[in-house]
Amino acid sequence: MMSNVRSTGWLFAVPVDFRIAVARIRFSQHLLVQVQAEDVTGIGEGVLYRTPPHRVAGCFQRLVQLPLEHDDLLQASESEREAWMGRLVAASPALAYAVDTALWDLRGKQLGQRVVDLLGGPRRGRIPITEQVFIRDWPAAEKELDAILSRGSRHIKVKIGTSPKADLEAVRRVRAFVGPEVEIRIDANRGYTPAEGGPLYRALADLGVLALEEPLSTRDWSSLRRLRERLGVPVILDESILSRDDLRAAIDEQAIDILNIKLTRVGGISQAWRYAEICREQGVQIAVGCSEDLGVGTAAITHLAAALPEVHSVEGLGPRRLGFDLIAEPWTLRDGTLALPEGPGLGVALPEDWADRLPRRVRCFDLAESSWPLRFFSHYSRWFQRANNAVWRMWRRTRTWRGKIRG
Repeated sequence: MMSNVRSTGWLFAVPVDFRIAVARIRFSQHLLVQVQAEDVTGIGEGVLYRTPPHRVAGCFQRLVQLPLEHDDLLQASESEREAWMGRLVAASPALAYAVDTALWDLRGKQLGQRVVDLLGGPRRGRIPITEQVFIRDWPAAEKELDAILSRGSRHIKVKIGTSPKADLEAVRRVRAFVGPEVEIRIDANRGYTPAEGGPLYRALADLGVLALEEPLSTRDWSSLRRLRERLGVPVILDESILSRDDLRAAIDEQAIDILNIKLTRVGGISQAWRYAEICREQGVQIAVGCSEDLGVGTAAITHLAAALPEVHSVEGLGPRRLGFDLIAEPWTLRDGTLALPEGPGLGVALPEDWADRLPRRVRCFDLAESSWPLRFFSHYSRWFQRANNAVWRMWRRTRTWRGKIRG
């Protein structure tokens, strides 16, 4: 039976050059989903990890369009919708994030309420933002830090992972540049073994670094617990936590102080709320992360962050780092904070010609079509990314070995 629900989806790939400990990221791949019921349309965004784009297109057609448009899933029972979303999360968390956000936006618009109100109401109206500084040469980093300070931001996350010596020098320079009043935490993206990371993190703690995100390459919770006990510096976990069972195991082993919840990793607002409930029950703090989300994803992040009873930190802004946005009214930082949107649903809108506004460098594909250009790009981007990762890791290892020899 055909329903009155319609869904559309797109994937667009943005060329980037983000260097973290274990990868040199060359494409930021984004999903945009619209779900229309009657004359109301909800929008959602996801940032793609791991899943090849052509497989996401198949998931969209099979797990989103078919259930929504032919099975009238929006009219199904809550348990049926939860089971459907669980299958979608298992297939592609990024797609689940986009669809889940679109459904929250749709519901809010239908009821004339903001998403934050559907989540229980706002606990805060403006959201302090932690800005990220990626691994790069110092003149570029200095320019970036100057721009961050000019926006009033006082919370910075430094991406490290080049080599212990280079990372320590970089954080020393950051601290000297931003001064003692700015909060600094680091993200090693699992770039160091316990033997490599221990001395580095002790020196970083002496520089006033307030938290270590993914400090070790191992998912051995006992190693993380020992690091926490030796340094007395909070440990943030992100990509190490692949499920709620992982979270419970890390908590049981006392390996975590703060969970960085990225909506595109966990599968959307609904799933993030479940992770947050576990954290609140066990005394673990919650950070809301950003995966270079554009304007729609940023709206989802701010609504979740505003609704949480307590939040350690909130990351952003993806549009500034990518150099463009999709929404009609771009986000603006004021005194290092973002204001919660006031309109129903997410409170943001797409202009009708949003696709025409994409920069020429951005490749855009319709998820409803299993086209050969999408399949070709999917395989090309995957192998191009792997080659860049291999070269980057080899360069990083060589730099580390040279540092050890000189030391």
